[in-house]
Amino acid sequence: MEKDILRKLIEKYLKGNCTLEEIAAIHEWYNSFEDEQDFVNFISSQQQQELKQRLLANIKRNIASEDIRLKEIHNRRNISRTLIYVLSGVAATIILTIGVFFKMQKSPSRPDLGDVHVVNMTKTIQRLALSDGSIVWLNPKSKVIYPQNFTSSLRKVQMQGEAFFEVSPDPRRPFIIFSGNVITRVWGTSFRIRAYENIPVEVSVLTGKVSVQLQTKEDSELILLPQQTATYLKATDLLKKGIEKKTSKMSIWHKETLTFDNEPIRDVIKVLNAQFKVNISTADEKLLDYVLKADFTDQSLPAILEMLRKSLNVENEISDNGIILYTDNN
Repeated sequence: MEKDILRKLIEKYLKGNCTLEEIAAIHEWYNSFEDEQDFVNFISSQQQQELKQRLLANIKRNIASEDIRLKEIHNRRNISRTLIYVLSGVAATIILTIGVFFKMQKSPSRPDLGDVHVVNMTKTIQRLALSDGSIVWLNPKSKVIYPQNFTSSLRKVQMQGEAFFEVSPDPRRPFIIFSGNVITRVWGTSFRIRAYENIPVEVSVLTGKVSVQLQTKEDSELILLPQQTATYLKATDLLKKGIEKKTSKMSIWHKETLTFDNEPIRDVIKVLNAQFKVNISTADEKLLDYVLKADFTDQSLPAILEMLRKSLNVENEISDNGIILYTDNN
């Protein structure tokens, strides 16, 4: 990319006037020079600092990926050591520790060397990309364990809390999630699992077909189709099949196509609230005057919020009462 063109594009980016395509180009260019020290010396020091702060999340993700590889080599002889990710804000803090960070209920699948442990300590839903192309959307205060690379015959994941899975199709390798005493098997579909300690475990299907059964009962298998649920009642040790309620929060995971042509965020919020049946508000009045130009094709609400975070630096917090948008000016 020519420096004169690049300088103008960076200035446009820092003013918040880039399209989503231009933002993606800036991110790709920045990441391609992560090992060079002077690749931004053609812009002012103030612009360099602001650019680096804006792209901090991308830099941290690159660093995290490399640290995993190096630590895995260093600890190859010590099987008791595990890699733990603690997600805080937009960055991932890597901790090397002895033993297992959180206690999973007994299951036939134990964490092995090279497993990735993710604990979402933020107030927003975190997007995780697995090695097979599957996506996990991890809710706040939730935990997941998955291998850096799945085996050739099986894809195993462990979780506690709440997560939405978008599983890449692979007929040769079933995708299996262990959540307490509940085992969920899929080959390619999208669904949500809620597996908190003190409430019944619930599996809700959005697309495709899902098999749910108890680890302790081989004859307990239920087959779920879209809009169907399976609930595990620990007191009776039974799985119960049901229909997704109309008031369910699964509506945020439905994929929609929305277009905004230089529309203020106040109007964007109204559209998102109506489309996804949620309550989005803002803690920052100035944010309401932000202008958005974007085409969201076949996207869920968490995916749209993730794009707003990356393109407009608009953060979000999930609560029982809805979603709060705010700007992070730090």
